[in-house]
Amino acid sequence: MIDKKINETIDTLIKKIKDNNLSSIKLSNKTNTIEIFSNTNNRNLNQNNQNILTDISQNTNNNENLITIDSPMVGIIYLTPKPSSPPFAKKGQKIKKGDIICLIEAMKTFNEIKSDRDCIIKSVMVENGEAVEFGQPLFEIS
Repeated sequence: MIDKKINETIDTLIKKIKDNNLSSIKLSNKTNTIEIFSNTNNRNLNQNNQNILTDISQNTNNNENLITIDSPMVGIIYLTPKPSSPPFAKKGQKIKKGDIICLIEAMKTFNEIKSDRDCIIKSVMVENGEAVEFGQPLFEIS
């Protein structure tokens, strides 16, 4: 089921396309992207809108079930102990509670980030050496 606010946003975007004679319009945030293209054939436009609504619904449902391990601090993330070493945690790997999953460098101090539960890494959501923010999802887990 699509949120009422998302439906209103889509209707507003469609109105802006028509009123301003635009060929397309795009709206993005961290979790969803809505992109609508103008089409002179109403049948195709309605089909495109239905596809967009389906994509948004699937993204919304997926995000509700998303379980992540989030960054406990601001810093630079390191997924490996040394540049030539394998990663602490990789996609598909089983992790036990207390296992080190990455390092975050903050104020020239390397902080070991440990898993707070037994899990399986579904995906790594950051790149090695990337700056991370407090609360930013680092790993998707199941």
